[in-house]
Amino acid sequence: MPVYRSMYLDRLLQNVKNASIIKNDEYKELVNKIEEKQISNNIELPKNLNADLRSYQKVGYEWLKVLDEYKFGGILADDMGLGKTLQLISVILSYVQEENEPKPSIVVCPSSLTLNWENEVNKFAGSLETLVIRGTLVERKRQIESIPKYNVIITSYDLLKRDIEIYEEYRI
Repeated sequence: MPVYRSMYLDRLLQNVKNASIIKNDEYKELVNKIEEKQISNNIELPKNLNADLRSYQKVGYEWLKVLDEYKFGGILADDMGLGKTLQLISVILSYVQEENEPKPSIVVCPSSLTLNWENEVNKFAGSLETLVIRGTLVERKRQIESIPKYNVIITSYDLLKRDIEIYEEYRI
């Protein structure tokens, strides 16, 4: 069962009458942690982040980190120009700093924004190795093959659709 369904399941089980329900310790701990809101209130920003996040950006960053902690999916959405890119770069930087063997993160965006994403990553998190997938099919295939060397992979919606079989071939 996906973790995000645990709270829903817990509510359903509370309404079951005349049944013996056994919950394992991991499940009970997860539900209790979420219900008691024992979410870390002091989620720290990653080291080497070249930016000062505004208060609402810190809230967005913390929210994304909490979603990640519980293996929940989520979407960060607000008006243009409020710093979603910076918040996501912060999350990726923290991931790279916290994980023993971090896997590359992929950013899929309109082709007109791929170089902007690369510039923003370099500006705010210069320690991250970035790769923009672009060029001819042969060039893209070579780039995709080299993905494990990078922290952030940036590609467009259109190129991802065209190249999906290459990604699958390299099990990326």
